[in-house]
Amino acid sequence: MKKENENNNIENKITYHFFDAFQKIEVNRWDAIVDKDVAINSPAGYNLSGLQTLKDWINAFGQVAYQIDLIDEHLAIDGEGNGRAFITVNLNWKHEQEFFGLQPTGREGTSVETLLFTIVSNKIVRIDVADNTSDLAIYLWDRGWPMPHNIRPKTIITGVNRKLV
Repeated sequence: MKKENENNNIENKITYHFFDAFQKIEVNRWDAIVDKDVAINSPAGYNLSGLQTLKDWINAFGQVAYQIDLIDEHLAIDGEGNGRAFITVNLNWKHEQEFFGLQPTGREGTSVETLLFTIVSNKIVRIDVADNTSDLAIYLWDRGWPMPHNIRPKTIITGVNRKLV
């Protein structure tokens, strides 16, 4: 694979390789681009880790998400392959079979989500998932899915606490 900054062609980018494996549920392709100890945070689970955890999740979710569309992507890395990136996807899903203990309802919907990547030496070492729409999150919450609350991640810049001013 070419270094990410050698060519702006999307097919040569780590973002595209991640997306393409995701949409096809070919998770073993991630072995070359995702660190084995990747940190994973999302509205569906916080403080998870490991490439196998990610693969297991996506293999299960792939039974519900029947089409995954790439909406946007961006890659900003330096000459050593360090930086950040994101992909925004639209998950088209239908709950027709059990999903992590949730019984199927036949409900169908979409979920626009952005996956924020931290990249070190051309490997994704952290993935933070942000919901752009609430359809899937509300559906899971209504069925008792445990969602993380009051998360306070490490900040780049801590904002002014106006309650103390």
